[in-house]
Amino acid sequence: MKPIEICKHLGPEKVDAYYGELSGKEIRAVLKAGGSHSNTPSTAFSQAARRKVWRKRFDNEFGKDNEQLALALLIEWLMRHHRTMLVDFLDHLKVKHTQGETDEDFCETKTPEELREGVDLLLAKYPAHEVGTYLLLVGHLQETPVFDETPKVLEAVGMPSAEIEAYVAQFKQRWAERPVKDKGAA
Repeated sequence: MKPIEICKHLGPEKVDAYYGELSGKEIRAVLKAGGSHSNTPSTAFSQAARRKVWRKRFDNEFGKDNEQLALALLIEWLMRHHRTMLVDFLDHLKVKHTQGETDEDFCETKTPEELREGVDLLLAKYPAHEVGTYLLLVGHLQETPVFDETPKVLEAVGMPSAEIEAYVAQFKQRWAERPVKDKGAA
């Protein structure tokens, strides 16, 4: 699932909460990654005034389905504020990492069953929407179908139960039809 789709399933309230956790520096990084700028008018003296300008810009770009902005928001939110969830998941999988960061393509080195066992571990410890966000983002970044085919992960980000079966079927079809990248190519 693409980051913008994750955000849409989460809904405005949860996206607002994720945005609200970010510092001014992190918001500027999100805007820049989304192709926008973080300049503010000279009249925006306070942090609150700058955040208001940035939020308007963020909302404008988000409303245009800016995929890079959504990706940057989720990565900043996850890496800066929810790193313990990454650490717990990687520890469960016995993946070598440094504070939740790894170069291992663990979605390739671990079985779908091992990955799904980690879902239950995280759901027992963290809010469901945060777990769903993390795992669907991992699935997107590591190009694995496992989490998009796991109903409890889809439900965790707010996908209605009645839509999950159809989503999984469509996802499996799209996944089967996608061009396969050659991992050995430079």
